[in-house]
Order: sequence, then structure tokens, then C-alpha cells
Amino acid sequence: QPRLAEFCQDTTFDIINIGFINTFPDQDPLTGLPGSNFGNQCWADTYIVDGVPSKLYSQCPNLVEDIPACQAAGKKIFLSLGGGYQTYEIDTIDSSTKFADWLWGAFGPKTDAWESAGSPRPFGDAVVDGFDFDIEYNVCILIFTGYANMIKRLRRRFEEVPERRFYISAAPQCPIPDEQLGVAIANSVIDFVWVQFYNSNPCSARDFVAGSKNGFNFDEWVQVIKNGANPNAKLYVGLPASALAANLGYYLTPEEVQPLVKKYMNKYPETFGGIMLWEATESMRNQIDGVSYGEKMKEILYDLDPNHPTPTPSPTPTPTPTPTSTTTTTPTTSTVLTSSTTSSTSTSSTTNSTPIPTPSTTTRTPTPS
Repeated sequence: QPRLAEFCQDTTFDIINIGFINTFPDQDPLTGLPGSNFGNQCWADTYIVDGVPSKLYSQCPNLVEDIPACQAAGKKIFLSLGGGYQTYEIDTIDSSTKFADWLWGAFGPKTDAWESAGSPRPFGDAVVDGFDFDIEYNVCILIFTGYANMIKRLRRRFEEVPERRFYISAAPQCPIPDEQLGVAIANSVIDFVWVQFYNSNPCSARDFVAGSKNGFNFDEWVQVIKNGANPNAKLYVGLPASALAANLGYYLTPEEVQPLVKKYMNKYPETFGGIMLWEATESMRNQIDGVSYGEKMKEILYDLDPNHPTPTPSPTPTPTPTPTSTTTTTPTTSTVLTSSTTSSTSTSSTTNSTPIPTPSTTTRTPTPS
């Protein structure tokens, strides 16, 4: 998998999610630390607590270097929690609060108190721009209020640094209500909701293409947003970036994506945020007419957005596109890139037709096992 910095050279992408924190502290009571998997971006070393090795990788030099470089290029970087693992859960409300505080200390702005205590900083001095909740397994009844409480706690910690904006995003699956994140969306403020409109029937984007009368449920998700804690949240269409990035049949060609975007961008200009792709490396590998799938999505979003600026000449796309994010406060199009914990990555592109601060980009990169 390429380095994060390589993806960040591509102006196609606006948000990159780094994944994953895939084990939570409740699953490792001996160390009290979560576990991570950022693929080949980290070495095999882990943090050790009282002689007990944790599952949290401690040496991630590529990310230490690349995160600030991406941010300097206008990207936003999110840290993603969960993913396609069955190794995480929140056992109590108290543990959800402590976990939120730990995430802020480990990946938010560095403090003297945190450093003096010798607490973990896997990315060194680098600071992520937000936290992404990709919760796909419901293993505890408290998981619902636990995630809402985590988000509320993180929001309170964000207030400690008023000069900088931080974000919360969520990646629910398309069935409504989402078993893992439905309560969190209803009860806590989330900025970006990129729904996985794939690998699920009958609500997938493939159902839109097939003309299924009771299929693709973007309209229903708009109502979920409007009735939730943040009715101004942006809603994204999550798609696989190649035929290999999802189960058979869920991949859409650019020609199939275009009418979907056209319909819902025009129908919900205040809510439609853009496109999310799973995942970064697969987008890079999926070359169409000499450009990546992610760039094709960006072209669709740009061409259909009635608010986009007058086009200006752009350089020929590089053979290895990387995600980028705009830094203006009124973006018209933005793309979101995520990288998985395997050799493949997913990308997502998003457009914003209403003035909001540009979201941050994050890539999820696998960690060695």
C-alpha cells in the first residue's frame, strides 16, 4: 500500500480516513489500551504496560511524517474507529467517556500533561482533524448510548482548542435503522455521514441503477439526518471504488453513478455532500481512460455541481492519484479517501453544494499483524 503522502498529492480527494483503531480498551483490561491496524505504515513494535505488550502499534514513522504534510497541502485527516472486525465493543458508559478522553490525548493536540505521564502518541506530534466511527458490529446493548456518549465527550474536548475545528464522521450501512450507529446519529452531533450503499440489499446504489421501486434509500437517509441531532450534517453516497472492493455486483461504473448524483444533488442541495469510496488503493488501481476511479467521481461531482467555479486549466493527472481536500469555507466538491487494513484501500469523493467548512481527509492504512 502506498504511503499516505502519495495519496495526498492527488487533488481528487478532500478527506482521508486512516484505519483502524480496531480493538477498544475494554477488550484489553491488562493494558487498558486499544489496538490498531494501520497496515504497512507501522512497524511491529507495540506499547508495553507493566511488562504486558498491548495491541497498539507504537512506531508509525510514515504517518508521523505524512499527516502534517497532507494537512499542509490542504487535506484533513481523520482517524477511523472500528472497521470490519469483531474485536471491539464498549462495555459501559464510563468506559466510553474514558476512551474518548484517551483518543483525544493520543491523537488530538499534544499536551504537557499527556507527555509528562508518558502516555501513548502513536503519530507523535501529528494531530488528526477528526474521528470517524465505522462501527459494523453490535456486540453490547450499551453500544448505542456508548457511541453517542463518546461523540458528545469528544465534542467537549474539541472546545478546548477553539482556534481549530475538529470533525466527527460516521459510516453506517444503508439499512434503516442502522443497528450500530442509528442512536448515535439521532443523539449526537455528527458532521459527515457517509452511508455504505453497497453489500446490502435492497438499499444499495445498485438498486437505484436497477430501478428497484423500494430499493436505494437515499431519501430515507435524508430524513434520518433531518430528524437527528445535527440536521445540517452532510450525507454522502458510499460506493466501492472497484469491482474488487465490495461483494459481487455492487460496483457502479461512472456512467451508472452520474444519473444517481444528478438526481440527489439537485433534489437535496443542502444535504447532499458527495461520494465516499471504499477504498483508496482500489481507486488508484481502477484506471479508466487514464485516470483513477476517484478522479472520475470528482469529475462527475464537479460537472453536475451548479455552484462550481469557472474551470481553470489543470495539469495532467499523475499515474498515482492521491486524496486531497480543499481549505476554503465554501467547497463545491470534495472527495473522501479511506484506506483499509489490507493492501487495498477505498476512496470516496464528496461534493458540498452549500457553504460549510471543508471536511478533513483521512486515510486508513493497515497495520502489520
